Amino acid sequence: MNAFLYVSAGLAMVLAVYLATGTGLPRTSRRLLSAGMLTLALLNLLTLLAFGDPQNPALAARPALAVALPALLYLHLATAMRARQALQPLDVIHIVGPLAVTAVRLMPLPGPWLDLAILLPSLCYLGLIAWGARPGDKGFTSLRPPLGSLLDRWRRLVVLFLVFVLSFDILLMFDMGSEVETLPQAWMFGVAGLLLTLGFAYLLVASLHRTGPLMWASSHQRHQNPAHETLIARLEKQLVASNAFLDPNLTLQRFARKVGVPPREVSAAINDCRNHNYNQWLNTFRIKEAQRRLRENPGQSITEVMYASGFQNKSTFNAAFSAVCGESPSAWRRRLDDRA
Repeated sequence: MNAFLYVSAGLAMVLAVYLATGTGLPRTSRRLLSAGMLTLALLNLLTLLAFGDPQNPALAARPALAVALPALLYLHLATAMRARQALQPLDVIHIVGPLAVTAVRLMPLPGPWLDLAILLPSLCYLGLIAWGARPGDKGFTSLRPPLGSLLDRWRRLVVLFLVFVLSFDILLMFDMGSEVETLPQAWMFGVAGLLLTLGFAYLLVASLHRTGPLMWASSHQRHQNPAHETLIARLEKQLVASNAFLDPNLTLQRFARKVGVPPREVSAAINDCRNHNYNQWLNTFRIKEAQRRLRENPGQSITEVMYASGFQNKSTFNAAFSAVCGESPSAWRRRLDDRA
């Protein structure tokens, strides 16, 4: 059964390389996830080493790596949520956990203290990630809509993974502290290796086929044309300055004529820089206007807001509003009223 630990370690290393050299997320976030996969691979290999050579000095690194794994996963998600999507000076605090558990490992303390030194920081990171994964959290608003929604799902999978790891560590701690060994440790690690192997195999196959929770890593990053960046800035400036988005009949062709740019170039710039089609892009400005009116004119009905924002029918308005805000206009207004 422990052969699965070798396989899962190998798959984790492949995933680490795949993420480090791929595209799809902000570079720092992607590399932190890659480092997390590499850490997990090393943990598996050190576990295998412990079976054959329990006194090997390399095993001293295992507790620090066990605490570093949830820290890396947390930082991977945290950097993706930030406006600049990068590490900050205060992030250096996350090395405290690995350093502290290393110090405990070197002290002549009973085994349970080391177990607690590993479990407590991991539980804290699990709590932080789970809090961000709660329904209604809008942490990935700085990313493009497809990436943001995918990362929301990925964050929930990270929570489940950490629950699995912590449950296994707790079970192992009680098993080692029991006078009667109810479950052989080799089988425990074998089952864990099997589950990790299946999970990593799924992530690799799904990613390579551009589906599943990591498909952003291979299919959602676009190599933007610098000319499109300049063009989209000009288009949006003219759209807002003229309030042209309030015209319910503003088709792609009409807007292209208005700004003096071929429709194909307008569509390409929107798709490349905003990852939207023309109608989706136009509706983001209309929804911002609808939000402004709902906020500043509480006496105005939702139907009046709909027409004033450039929409012609309620179903289109509700669908566009939900796509941008994650809830219906009436629910958004109720939440606004509750805060007041």
